[in-house]
Amino acid sequence: MAVNTEANVDMLDSGEAINAAFKEEMRRDETVVMWGEDVITMESPTAGSDLCTKGIFEEFGADRIRDTPVVEAAIIETAIGAALSGLRPIAHVMTGGFQMGCFDPIFARLGTAYQEWNHQGTLPVVAMASVLGGAAKGADHALSPEALFMHSPGLKVVMPSTAYDTKGLLKTAIRDDFPVVFYTHREVMIREEKEAIPTEEYLIPFGKADVKRQGDDVTIVTYSGMVLRALAAAEELSEQGINAEIVDLRTLVPMDVDTIVESLRKTGALLIVHEAMKRSGAAGEIAMRVTEAAPDVVQAMKTPIRRLAAQNVALPTSLRIERRVVPQVEDIVAAAKDLVMERG
Repeated sequence: MAVNTEANVDMLDSGEAINAAFKEEMRRDETVVMWGEDVITMESPTAGSDLCTKGIFEEFGADRIRDTPVVEAAIIETAIGAALSGLRPIAHVMTGGFQMGCFDPIFARLGTAYQEWNHQGTLPVVAMASVLGGAAKGADHALSPEALFMHSPGLKVVMPSTAYDTKGLLKTAIRDDFPVVFYTHREVMIREEKEAIPTEEYLIPFGKADVKRQGDDVTIVTYSGMVLRALAAAEELSEQGINAEIVDLRTLVPMDVDTIVESLRKTGALLIVHEAMKRSGAAGEIAMRVTEAAPDVVQAMKTPIRRLAAQNVALPTSLRIERRVVPQVEDIVAAAKDLVMERG
């Protein structure tokens, strides 16, 4: 989404965009509260937390922002109770891998509350975590569990790739009356390049993908940190005469299938890329949704839909090995070239 650079803007990185979103929403609504692992003590996303909360404790105090013990289930269960009591909690578990310690509260309690409890009111919990791919942090820290939570019936799943998107989607998540799982990504958070973020308020709706790069030879659908690698791959492909269109889903639930289909009608080739394991990953759901939504387009394709994802192994604590396990820029380039050559 283009930003009007003539409007009043601040140049922010993703951590600063998160900080701005938190402050704006906490000032707007006194029921917004926050707690979790290192939400106060970590002032920099590069220090180990994806939450940039500098100045928030000083402004809003201990009644609204608190560090917690490293007990992930308690963090989420407390957020559920707070939401049922009329608050709008942001519950931070440091990494996606750590969410396995609170899988039941997120997947089953938040995800099935309206059916299991016959809950008729709101349940506004934002369950935040980060994915630390590209840092050789191993399975506990770098796990991408989004497909697991996509399977839960009552959860929205959000995974932005830019500072602009992060702020707009986070504000939307905090205002949502229903549970949202919100992931940041290390590679997005540590980018030194700042983005023009409007000083006036903006929200980004869920279920609306963003075409980050126009092209007419192959559609590459991805999200989160892998968007950055896909854009780098698209630059290399352009030097070889291949124009790749990059579709950033931004939210996996709800999913914007229409934008994918529109792109596919133009390119006739679809590559789906993500950092999580290939087996039972989000790519399979994306491919099936496209097939169901536009069978005529898929049948007219001269090459099948392809997936490029991590190998079906636990992520290692060696960066050299991780680079062989998780798709890199050169892997995206090779996969896209193969699709275009097969299509003819």
